[in-house]
Formats: sequence, structure tokens, C-alpha cells
Amino acid sequence: MKNKIQMKSQSINRFRFVYILLGCLFLVSFQGCIIDSDKVGDSFYTFKGNTVGSFLEKHPETYSEFWRAVKKADLEDLLKTYSAYTCFAPNDSAMYNYYKDQGVSSLDELPAEKLKYMVYSHLIPDKIYKSIDLIAGALSFTNMNSRYLVVGFKAFNGTLNIVINTNSMVLDKGNEVQNGVVYTLNKVVTPSTSAIPTIIGGDERISLFSEALNKTGVSDSLQGLRDENYVPEVNPLSIDGKTICRSPKTRKIGFTVFIESNEVFHAHGIDNLEDLKRYAASVYDKVYPEDAGISDITDRRNSLNRFVSYHIIDKTVNYNNFFYRCNMAADVTLYEFMETLCPNTMFKVSNETSGVVINSDVARGVTGVTVLPMDENRLEGQDTENGVYHLIDNVLVYDQKVITMLLNTRIRMDAASLHPELMTNGIRYEKGDNPSGVTGAANFYKFPNGYLKNVKVISSNTRLYYLQGQKSSSSWVNYQADEMMAQGEFDFIMRLPPVPAGTYEVRFGYTANTHRGVLQFYVDDDNGDLIPRGIPLNMKRAADEPAIGWLSDASTLDNGVEMDKMLRNRGYMKGGTSYMAGTISARSWKEAMRRIVCTETWNHDGPHYLRFKSVSGDNLDQFMIDYFELVPTNVYNNPNGQPEDRL
Repeated sequence: MKNKIQMKSQSINRFRFVYILLGCLFLVSFQGCIIDSDKVGDSFYTFKGNTVGSFLEKHPETYSEFWRAVKKADLEDLLKTYSAYTCFAPNDSAMYNYYKDQGVSSLDELPAEKLKYMVYSHLIPDKIYKSIDLIAGALSFTNMNSRYLVVGFKAFNGTLNIVINTNSMVLDKGNEVQNGVVYTLNKVVTPSTSAIPTIIGGDERISLFSEALNKTGVSDSLQGLRDENYVPEVNPLSIDGKTICRSPKTRKIGFTVFIESNEVFHAHGIDNLEDLKRYAASVYDKVYPEDAGISDITDRRNSLNRFVSYHIIDKTVNYNNFFYRCNMAADVTLYEFMETLCPNTMFKVSNETSGVVINSDVARGVTGVTVLPMDENRLEGQDTENGVYHLIDNVLVYDQKVITMLLNTRIRMDAASLHPELMTNGIRYEKGDNPSGVTGAANFYKFPNGYLKNVKVISSNTRLYYLQGQKSSSSWVNYQADEMMAQGEFDFIMRLPPVPAGTYEVRFGYTANTHRGVLQFYVDDDNGDLIPRGIPLNMKRAADEPAIGWLSDASTLDNGVEMDKMLRNRGYMKGGTSYMAGTISARSWKEAMRRIVCTETWNHDGPHYLRFKSVSGDNLDQFMIDYFELVPTNVYNNPNGQPEDRL
């Protein structure tokens, strides 16, 4: 069939009030909350002329062993440069205990790769975290192993202490030097390097799910660590065509698994694998009656296999990284839509309860499943080299209630959320919720062709970028602040997550300016053929030009009601009130628009595809990609006659 898409679909608080309170107490009275140390004064030390490297070198009474490890890892010169580093340095006592744990008597007996990995685990490049920045959760910048370090707080002998990755305690306030800050740890950080099924198998709380994960064979899909063939592009040029920007350092593979404890299963009468099989069949045989007779649990269509697979997404998401708050209005519900390893399914995560909830449906009284924060009192972590797992408070399934919710929900997806590589490799959340001051051509990422698995490049002249964004600035009127961008004579296909069969309005969110270009959209029809839809979009054109006819709500007599209808007739919508530029919502900016690409009826569940082809002719014209919307007919053409909300 012509233009048939061939892209393969790949199958990935205890920090609640008490921790918020403890964190606040910690920040207000830091000195009373740490272990006493005669090496720390009332504020940061300032060692003029010292770098992270020279500071470690000049304090052999504390760091002699770690400094030896730094030198053996060939990082001595690097840490003496003026690049920025946060260093969590284990003291000598911590290092000697580490040798015992590794079954060696000295540093010299450690294999070179293990030594290097250990040192890299304690260094965060390109970011200086002062004590006030150490709040509960995963730090937004990764360490030199491209792993997130997780900050927590633990009470010890009546005081509150910072801990890194659950059990490495911070012994001081940090020692500020010219190129960063050095903290002292009482224990070496030793993150797990096993595949995610292995660490799941070591948690006795979740033994039943672990058994199902292994016996269905789904665990075999969770073994990958990284693309060993990936090579970063050397000196890639940024969007201005002259500044050298960044290429991703690695192409790691990651997963997040959501797991019911044995206790949660027991509350539903599920105590062993046979019970779980029966439960899964009671749900999935109704949703997929054509597969009800498949008894082989290793078959992806089997009900137990679907049950397990629906608990897994193919990107690494730490507890505090589910939502991107930058540029979002303060009073709106935050949400993300995530594809699972169960074929042709997704779920919604949102923060209605100030936590993380899966598949809530407030309109129909469905409370959803709550994701639980990591238990800080457990010695073992819940993350490893290729992923993280979270415990949940109820049984998670893809049933008719979820399908009904999705068919009555505007599915809005930030462009960056479509690409698991950005989250797993620490790119999307690298700047956290305040990217101000780190924008500019040199800070953007350029992706080599093939890096993003959900993109198929047709023209070799396609250049793809990721821009972290800029908080609360009128020049970045972007949903979640960030954006993706294409340049050149681009022609590529982007895969959108699977949605239930139905009729959807396909929308494209963007901001217009004179640097943009002109492009043609193509959308897959029900046969999978990519069909051109609508006339080309001229992204240079601001919405107040006559061809579009935008007026602010304040300039109308009915608060923009008729204006919305007129814009829809011309194939446009205003930006939403849920995201901001400064103190003004995107709806009030004529540059922030949504293009209604088409209305499509898809009679099958599954992913969908958009092709973007430049018709601009200017090599530096920008195709800015902010977000996408797949909007079911019940939302944009509500049978009750109510208009779609303006969020």
C-alpha cells in the first residue's frame, strides 16, 4: 500500500506533607539539622583559587582515598578546570568500608571500569547544587554516568540529615570552590547496575508481580541498557547555523514499572499467580474478546501478559519528574499521556491530589491509581541502570473505564514527551522547572538521524533540535516552556501514541514569528496511508493578520466566543489558558496558536503518524514544534452542546 508507514512500534507522599515540612525545617535551620563537623562553619567556605580538584587534593585528611580514585579515573585535570561540578565526595572511612563491601583490601584491587563508574557516580557536571537546592527528589541534572541522584531526608539522633540515594549521608553544608561545590559523604554511592527485573526480584514486597513479570517473559524486554553503537555528533551546529551546540552524550534505554505490592493484591483476593491469571482474564477478555482463548502467558495477546505489560513504559521517570511545571498556570491540573508496553494502550498521569495519579476520571467519579513515593526507610533503592519502579496503591488495568476516559479527554502531548530518549537520557528535565539563564544556541541539543525511535527521517537535509525553553518570558510562549525544532529542507514522520478507535480532531500547537517557515502536514488515514491535509501552514504569520483574524478576548463584546468560532472556521484556535508567558496566559498572545490539521476517523486502536514536509526553501527557517492534540469528537463537539474548555 502506498506510503504505508513501516515504523516499528516498540514496546518503557512519604514526600508528601511530612517531607515538605521536614525539608522546610531543614532549609530554615540547616546547622541544627546536620551532623556536627569541625570542618564546617556557619556558611559556605570560599577557597579562592581552589577548584573541586585542588580542594580534594589539599584535604588528604578527609579525601585522600577518593582523590586517589579520581586520579586513577583520569579526572584530575578535568576537576581542576573551570567547568561547573557538584561533587559528593566520600570520606576515607566511607572508602575503606566500600573496599570491604567489594571484597578487596585497597583501591588498587578494584577493576578499572568499576572504579571509574564509582567516581563518576559522585560527580554532577555542568551544575552547582548549593545546599538550598538539595530538595527531596531526583536532581534535575544527571551524574557523569547519566544517572539521577535522589535526595532524601532522614532523622538521626534527633536531627534531620540529607541523604543521597537513600543511604549516603551528607556530613556538611558543602564547600564552595571556584568551579563548584564539594560535599562530604559518609558512604560511597553505589547505584544498582542490574537490569530492572533483577532489582524488582529483590524486593519482597512485590514478589507476586515479579513472578508474573518473569513467567510471562515480559522481563526479557527490559534487559537493554544502552545503544552501544551510538556515537555523538562532533561539533554540531545549532539553529543559527554557526554556533556549536550539543549532541546527546549517550543513548540509554530505560523503563518505568508501576507495581502492586503483595498487600494490595491480597486486598483484591489475589494471593498467587493463578489468582492473578483469573483476575487479568476477567478484565482483558472483555476488552479483547477475540483473544480470550489464548492461554500461553508468553503471548503478547494473553490477558496476564497484557496485565503485566500495561504496568510498564519505555522511559525512566523518577517520582518528582512526572510533570513539567515550567510556564504552566499555578492552578491547573498537570498531566501527561504515556504509552505502555501493552500493545496499543496508554494511560494518563495527573496531579489532582497533589501526588501522581494514573487514569483518574473526575467527570465520571473514577479516582484512579495513586503512585506511591519511595519509602525512605528502605535500604535498597528502586532505581537501577535501566530504569525505576514505583509502588501503586491499587490494581492498574486497561479496562472500559479507561477507554471511556480517553474518548472523553483532550489528549494534549508536549512534543518532547513523545520521545522516551529525552527523559531516559536526562535531556528533557535537565534544566528542571526553571530553565532561565541557560538558553541560547550553544545549549540546544541536535539529534543525529536515528537517535529518536519515534521519528523516521525521509530527507537527509532534516535537522532536529531540542530547546529547553525559557521560564516566564514573552519570547517563549510555549506549553511546558520547551520546544522541538526542525530546520533545513526537512521531511520526516513523527509517531504519536496509540489511542482508542474513534473520530479525532488533530491539532498542532506552535508559536509564530518571522524566523519560522512554511510546511505541509500529512496524516495517516484508517488504512495507514499518509495523506496531505489542509493547505501549508505559514508559521511566519502572526494570528492578528487578516488571513487569520485574531482579536484578544478583551477586544470583543462576548469575551471572544464568536471569535473562537470564526477562528475554527479558518482552521485555527487560540493557545490555552493553562500555560503562560510571564503573568499572561497563552490565549492572550497572538503568536501562540493551534492549527486544526484535520478530522480523522480511525476504526482501529493504535498509534498514528504525522509527516512534516518543508515547502519554505530557506535552510534556516524554523519549524517550531510545541505540542500536539488528539481531541475526541465528544470533546470538541460535545453532545450536550457545551463548548470545549479554554485550557
